[in-house]
Amino acid sequence: MIYRGQSNEAMVKGEVQITAGLGFIDSVIIDTHFVQRGRIGRLFYAVASNPGILGIGLGEDAGLLITEGKTMEAIGSGLTIVVEGRDIIETNIYNVEMGTPVSVENLKVHVMSIYDKFDLQQHKLFINKTAKVLNNHALNIPDNDY
Repeated sequence: MIYRGQSNEAMVKGEVQITAGLGFIDSVIIDTHFVQRGRIGRLFYAVASNPGILGIGLGEDAGLLITEGKTMEAIGSGLTIVVEGRDIIETNIYNVEMGTPVSVENLKVHVMSIYDKFDLQQHKLFINKTAKVLNNHALNIPDNDY
């Protein structure tokens, strides 16, 4: 879990401090009061320094229902942000000096709202009411059946 780190300096090496959490779910780091306090940089840094974990930012009035450690469903009226580091191509996080800004290429971000589901094994987001985007235009399609 993240126990220290200012939002405005989060992508500076050494500003975010991480420790063992409560152990509810493995390979996941969760940050709360996420949207209102602008903590996305903290989550970016945590995932960039530990690419094998999944970063979750819970906004106000947001939660996740995790079923059998396989699927997460967004509950509540707030937003949930999911950050993945599995596909990071390059980062300088291990080579820069403390206090130096960090760069990361190919950090993946998902935004979940109520009833969206995220498959923890496939690392796939299933949006409740979807619209496909083609050539910068949204095309409405029927709801997903999952």
